[in-house]
Amino acid sequence: EVMQRAAGDLGRVTWQRLSADGKVQYDQSKRFSEQAEEALKDKNFILAMTLAEKAATFAAELAAR
Repeated sequence: EVMQRAAGDLGRVTWQRLSADGKVQYDQSKRFSEQAEEALKDKNFILAMTLAEKAATFAAELAAR
């Protein structure tokens, strides 16, 4: 659910319209999501949740701009 929320928030963001800092934040959110997926595959659920929450936080901040 957390990863879906992050993906949904990022989907509402236009990358081209972001500032340089916003683009870095967007890319970090994407990386955290990818790392969370890998952690899930490795059955490291605590790490996956931590990474997914970080991704969701960055994505929510970007979507609110």
